[in-house]
Amino acid sequence: MLQLVRAYIRRSRVFSLFGSRALQTPGYSSPYQPDMSAYSNTLLPQAPDKPNDKPCHVKREHQTSIVPVPIVERIGDLFRRDADGISSFVLLTRTEIDMSVWSYDGSVERERLGKEVIDMFGAVRADLTDKGYWCDFIDPLSGMPFHTSTSTDILTECDEDMTQFSDSLDLVSIGCCRALKHTDWGFNVFVGVLFSDAPASEISASAECARQSLNMVV
Repeated sequence: MLQLVRAYIRRSRVFSLFGSRALQTPGYSSPYQPDMSAYSNTLLPQAPDKPNDKPCHVKREHQTSIVPVPIVERIGDLFRRDADGISSFVLLTRTEIDMSVWSYDGSVERERLGKEVIDMFGAVRADLTDKGYWCDFIDPLSGMPFHTSTSTDILTECDEDMTQFSDSLDLVSIGCCRALKHTDWGFNVFVGVLFSDAPASEISASAECARQSLNMVV
């Protein structure tokens, strides 16, 4: 019995010595401790890959173009005039909130951006009408023409014709609803559309002057 106790003590001292040596000697691997380095890549959770796409920091973009032929008749009915040859000016704003679903914060942002668009387009219209051109725009919050009170039609952001005014927009079905999706911003987009028979260069110049006067961030 005494011999067994002595053998147990000697073996404990060996493990103690190896343990202390392993702590004191850099790079030392005890023969009694398995090397887990070969399994580190399979046992430890791996960090997810970072997306390659860089975040887009553009706040706004715009596009001026002749109203496409497929919707000329509809735009004419919307504003009660001949729409052949008139131009559209679309202003796209990147939002902080996803606009494909309703939320209180999203509704607050929508109201704020709607007011900004109405103020800017109102200034553009005043400038163009002073120069003798016709101009009107869509109220982005109701879809109704802002100055053509006799119109009974509306053009909302969920209308498929909205995609005709910008190469960056697509209309996506989400369950029972539809929402506009920007090619870079996703569903974080707010749209305003203005129409005029002025040349595209005149519209763009008036829009830039209005933007600067209202201190709207690009």
